[in-house]
Amino acid sequence: MELFRIIKSDAKRALRFCGGRTVAAMFAVVLALLAVNVTESVLLLVLAGPEAIYSDLASLAESNRAVIPVLGGSCVLWLLLVPAMIVGYIKLHLSFAEGSDESVLMVFERFSSFKKYFGSIFFAIGFAVRYLFVFAIAVLPGGAFLWFSETYIPEGNRTAELLKISACSIAVIIMVLCVFLGVIFVQRWSLAVYYFALGEGIGKSFSLSAKAAKGMHTEILSFKFSFIGWGILSVFILPLVWTVPYYETANAIFAKYLMERYERSLAEVPEIDENVFTFEEG
Repeated sequence: MELFRIIKSDAKRALRFCGGRTVAAMFAVVLALLAVNVTESVLLLVLAGPEAIYSDLASLAESNRAVIPVLGGSCVLWLLLVPAMIVGYIKLHLSFAEGSDESVLMVFERFSSFKKYFGSIFFAIGFAVRYLFVFAIAVLPGGAFLWFSETYIPEGNRTAELLKISACSIAVIIMVLCVFLGVIFVQRWSLAVYYFALGEGIGKSFSLSAKAAKGMHTEILSFKFSFIGWGILSVFILPLVWTVPYYETANAIFAKYLMERYERSLAEVPEIDENVFTFEEG
């Protein structure tokens, strides 16, 4: 698609001037999250010993109750660090998309005030709730069909077994199809974090995103899928250093294009002059 080619070309051109800062911003976020994970691992090793290495977290929490506060604390730290840093990271890439010369310190910009900081946390919670609700609805038809087949198809003969296998296959197909439709649907909120990073409120960010992405859900998803080759290469560290900045910069440029497209559509709607309406008596 020509639009995708232009956006990716612009992203590569932008990275010639801000590539070092995008990599530094990526490592700032990664190091913060790595610090949380290392702290969690060390505490688990101290509390649970070698069992922490060989057991999964669910089994470890069940066998050793002392690790539950550590796991809970790790989740809280993630919530305290990740949303604010991600919003700052997105805003930094938006500034690069607009041609601004911003510092890597913008990643930490949300920590500058309580309002911005806690706003980022509430935005992340609202984002997660919306996605979880959509995908819970998406798996409901297939899950209900699977439950029905398990509950009401009797066992004991070959015909019943074939019916159960067929019902399970249909349930899986329904579930996959509904989840895919859910993935397309949630693209309506793909611009919300960009609007929020620019200073819009939480509710308004989601509302503006839905309006700006209207009619472009499949295009947004296709644009993200177009990076799948780079994603496969990112299992190696060196391509990852290029892929993440490239992907984020391209997404910021695409988001900027959709946001400006929506603003132009509003400008094209003529405003009604209330003074032209006159009422004559009689």
